[in-house]
Amino acid sequence: MKLVRLTGAATFLIVLVIAIGLAAPRSAGATQVRTSGTIAVPAGSAAIAICTDPVIQSVMNDDLRAARLGLHGAPLHEISITVTVTQKLLQPGVGLSDLFPGDQSVVDMMKDAGAEVPPLGDSGNGRLDPYAENARRQATLNEDPLTAQFRSYQALREGFGNSSPYDKMADQIYDTVIIARATVGGLSGELVVVAVVHGGDDVHQAKKRVAEEIANALLH
Repeated sequence: MKLVRLTGAATFLIVLVIAIGLAAPRSAGATQVRTSGTIAVPAGSAAIAICTDPVIQSVMNDDLRAARLGLHGAPLHEISITVTVTQKLLQPGVGLSDLFPGDQSVVDMMKDAGAEVPPLGDSGNGRLDPYAENARRQATLNEDPLTAQFRSYQALREGFGNSSPYDKMADQIYDTVIIARATVGGLSGELVVVAVVHGGDDVHQAKKRVAEEIANALLH
């Protein structure tokens, strides 16, 4: 059998074809959102959102402002809604300690939303064996051929300690998890919203959904 040695240009073209295939529209699952807990504001209060994420804060305040316009008379007082947001790409090296301080309910919501939950002990400080990680994924996930090829390419790059523009396409491959914790100033209760944005889906739109979930919980 005659072996064909690929030139650098040929290798580049193969990777480019894979990258284009991954960037093309795919049948990615819709973003999944799960909630846990309850929060409420006193009747007649004017709620104002203070959030660590500007997109979520903007959408929430738009919804809350619209609700204030429907109040009869001036609001009794203003009350702040504090929302702390954690956003992580679930790529190799990310552990649960990067996402939240050991809240099992978040783990359950992530699983229910279809996320591949990272191991508890993987803090992201240690370097994973890219070949072992790729083999594990191939054995447990039913991936399309293009995605599997890209993962193999990515494992090869990591094994040699190199990086390339294609490595920046990780958000097309791995899920992104958004965890928002909302509390009402001076009151008990907490609302936790978990959104799992599957590879290739719109993170910006997912943040809007998270904001709307929190606003709806406050207004209804």
